[in-house]
Amino acid sequence: MEIRTYIRFVVAWRMIIILGIISLVYACSCPDEKISHLSVIAPSRHTLLAVTPSLSLQLTGDTLNKSYPQLRTGEAFPITGILRVDGILYRFMGGDSLRISPLAPLSEDTVGWTGKYSFLFPGKGWEQRRYDDSWWSEGKGAFGPVKGYYYPAHTLWGAENIYVRRHVKVDNKDALRNHKIYVRYVCDDWLKLFCNGKYLLESRYTYKTKCQRLTDEAISQIIDGDNNILAAYCRNTGGPALLDFGLYIENKTYAEAKPATLKKMDVQATQTQFIFQCGEVELQVDFVSPSLSEKWDLTGWPVGFLTYQVRTESGKEHAVEVLFDVDMEWMFGKRKIDSWVDKDWRFVKSDSLYLAMEADETTFSCMDGHAILSQKLYVGNEEDKDSGVLLVGYEEGRVLQYDGEALSPLWNSDGTREVKELMKSVGNRYKELKAECDILDNRWNTKALQAGDKTLAEQMLPAYRNFVSSHRFMSSSDNKLFCFGDTLGNVREAYKSFPALLFFHRTDWMRGLLDPIFEYCEDIHWSKKYPPYDIGLYPVASKQVRLENCAVEAAANMLMMTTAIVEAEQDFDYAGMHWEQLEVWADYLQQKMKKETYPIIGLLDENDERVKCVLGLAAYYKLIQLKGNL
Repeated sequence: MEIRTYIRFVVAWRMIIILGIISLVYACSCPDEKISHLSVIAPSRHTLLAVTPSLSLQLTGDTLNKSYPQLRTGEAFPITGILRVDGILYRFMGGDSLRISPLAPLSEDTVGWTGKYSFLFPGKGWEQRRYDDSWWSEGKGAFGPVKGYYYPAHTLWGAENIYVRRHVKVDNKDALRNHKIYVRYVCDDWLKLFCNGKYLLESRYTYKTKCQRLTDEAISQIIDGDNNILAAYCRNTGGPALLDFGLYIENKTYAEAKPATLKKMDVQATQTQFIFQCGEVELQVDFVSPSLSEKWDLTGWPVGFLTYQVRTESGKEHAVEVLFDVDMEWMFGKRKIDSWVDKDWRFVKSDSLYLAMEADETTFSCMDGHAILSQKLYVGNEEDKDSGVLLVGYEEGRVLQYDGEALSPLWNSDGTREVKELMKSVGNRYKELKAECDILDNRWNTKALQAGDKTLAEQMLPAYRNFVSSHRFMSSSDNKLFCFGDTLGNVREAYKSFPALLFFHRTDWMRGLLDPIFEYCEDIHWSKKYPPYDIGLYPVASKQVRLENCAVEAAANMLMMTTAIVEAEQDFDYAGMHWEQLEVWADYLQQKMKKETYPIIGLLDENDERVKCVLGLAAYYKLIQLKGNL
């Protein structure tokens, strides 16, 4: 590279860094001035509630009362929120109900069902409605191991392939109008499913029941009578084989509920607030992520909560009931729901999900795999209860394997704590936690607006919760804090997170992102002159997804991130602990610059390899300066 080009890069980089540092330092060091009102932040998509990476609720726009929140996988979290005001229902959360009733139930929903099956290929057209299956064998679904298996199978399936035709009776097709129709299934290993000859889906092994909505075109193929055919081909590639499938119709339990009128939505760093009008009653709902608390260190706690409060301007008294309906079967493919009262808290648990409400005036019911918690509230009488809280907890069952040992989550480093105990701890002080989060949101909103305009605030404030929602906080054997995303030690993702973490003074989390990478590279088994792109996939470290690619980017990013930590802490110790490794990466970039001849063509992207070389080396030279001054 020409020296003049190199100098231009360095000057440009330094200008960018200087401007960025001026903004961030001003934002992070200015006094905590009070403002009368927060600037309302409404990003297009954000993390609604950060519990764990496996259960972090996300929301698109202002759709809380129009559709269900989503998990990070894109799956719906089937929670419905209803406010009953003087007998009239208002839906403030979720879409129309995910409750479903069977048209042709699964084996686990009945004592089995009758179908025709063949282990041999039956010929072309076997999936069509008009196909003659009179010569097929008849058996009772589901198909699979009939004894000692987790799922209720009734007909033994021991061959590699199976073809199944199930006749479904529909008494009145018109009754299906304006209703969603779903096919539910469980398979081991590989499934193709058809409805009246119309292809529906393909699926690989699933140990829990899956559900997929039928398209309007598929529904149009359904006819009156008992000659509707659900046809399935399933292949077993080894081990136990299993096949069950059925047809279900939407049961609009809350069809009469009116969508609540959204008056306000505001997204801040630790919480999201909604205000709805429900007739003459106003409802405020706040989703709070207490793991972002500073007063109480709740980092990594797998607990979140939402508070609700009702009020009215008229002063009239109203009988109000708030209700939360969670479809556990939709979530986990099972109907087992446990409920108990523990020290003034009503708990509900299914699989790994915990819910809790204050036991006073709270009722619990369970129907068709749904857990329903409700609480009576009152408006217009100051002595009565007009607010409450719903606690949400989740227990991730997998253990992270790192360097030959099992790492514990930070909240349970000694292995003795339970999610339900954390929930009680949060619940018993949720008002104090909420008040603290209000103060933090006020402070950070002010700083974001002082550092830039509303656009910066809309980028920075949601980023805090987004980071927590996508990272696991682990405790190493020597009591270091490690922050792991789904891809462990991902250098690029860490680099993207640093601006927000720097803004929120979380140098501890910044270290937690880099420490596993430094440890990995300083191990005797690592001989490369540059860092790996990552060090594994959760829950197992040491299996790189990408090794050779992005070497320059990884080395440069690590140098820049280390520099950011040193400058933020005004302490060279962190770089000093890893100085030998930093020198290796800087030398790698220097050699790369000398060996490569880059043509200068057009404007250069920040991720261009030559730009990364310059930025990484500039960061290293900055470290050399800091080494002598700090």
